[in-house]
Formats: sequence, C-alpha cells, structure tokens
Amino acid sequence: MLNYSAGFTSEGWFQNEMFIVLQMKLAGLTRKEIIEKIIENNLFQMRSEAGIRKRFQMVYRRSEAFDTSLAKYYVEGNRLDQKALLLYSYLKTYRFPYDFFMEVIVYNYQKNKPIIQTVEIDYFMERKESESEKVANWRPETKKRLRSSIIMFFREGGLLREMEQDTYEITPLHMSTALKEYAKQHDKLLSLLSNLK
Repeated sequence: MLNYSAGFTSEGWFQNEMFIVLQMKLAGLTRKEIIEKIIENNLFQMRSEAGIRKRFQMVYRRSEAFDTSLAKYYVEGNRLDQKALLLYSYLKTYRFPYDFFMEVIVYNYQKNKPIIQTVEIDYFMERKESESEKVANWRPETKKRLRSSIIMFFREGGLLREMEQDTYEITPLHMSTALKEYAKQHDKLLSLLSNLK
C-alpha cells in the first residue's frame, strides 16, 4: 500500500501533458528520451526548464499507473475516457485521495446517499490524523490545500458535481463501452469509478 503523501497538493490535471508522455511511451521511448524531447521542443509550453522537469516528474509518475492497454485507451480514447483515466492515475498514485474515494464517496453512494459535503472531508481528515502520525503532522495550510485539491480532482474527473456551496452530488463516471468492459474484466478500481458498486 502507498504511504500517505501531501505531494498531490501540487498536482494539476495535466490532461495534455499525460497525452504527450503516454504517446511517447507507447512509441517505445525511454524516460530519458521523453524528457529530452519535451524540453527540446517545449512540449509542455512552460517558461523554465526547472518547471518542465518538475511537471514531468508528476506526470511520468502518474503515467506509471497505466499498463499498455490503458495507455492506448488514453491516447486513442475520447475526452471522457481521458478524464476517467486521469482520475484513476491520481487515485493509483496517492493514498489519501484513494482512501477518501473508497471510504467516503463509494461508501456514501452505496448507502444511497449520493452526495458529499465539505465537512465530510474534515471528518475524514481527523480520522486519518488519528490513524497516521504522518497525516497528523501535516501543517494547517497543507491540510487546507489538500481539501481543495481533492475536490478539484473529483470535480475535474466528473465524479463530483457542485449542487450548492459545500455540497456535491456523486455521479459515476461516463466512459466508452470498450473502456468500461476492459475495466470490468481487468481493473477493479477503474470499474468502480464507472459504477461505484
């Protein structure tokens, strides 16, 4: 199991960057060749090389969540498949949002309560603080960023939709029939994102 890390607070959605990295991985390029190409052609369209390297680090780390089939679904798929797979890569890479997904979103949905409120993130965080010294030692500003990062990712992915302030509706993700079928047969987490059951 992954360790808790607040690293995801500096994460972004990075849909286009993920496309670039996966396309090159599928073409057989090594990590070193990919970063060289990205820097040389400024494919991430950023001002500084340091910025590109930092972003590449995050995107590449999340790209490791995809096997070859999922990488192909991402590169060849529609925007809904890409969004579902981006959220999937985020949950596969970071334990805190993964636990939140399983313990709050899926739990609520399966208990016929298809909403979450921001206060539930606070309760969840308090529970994790009592379970993990690492989480308990995160600074208050880190916890604040953490809360908004979690909401941002689930909203971008389409899993949460804001109904009113601090209240979000939980909606299973839309994805192509082909990806849904693949998930059903090969990947429990991805399948769960599409049906929450």
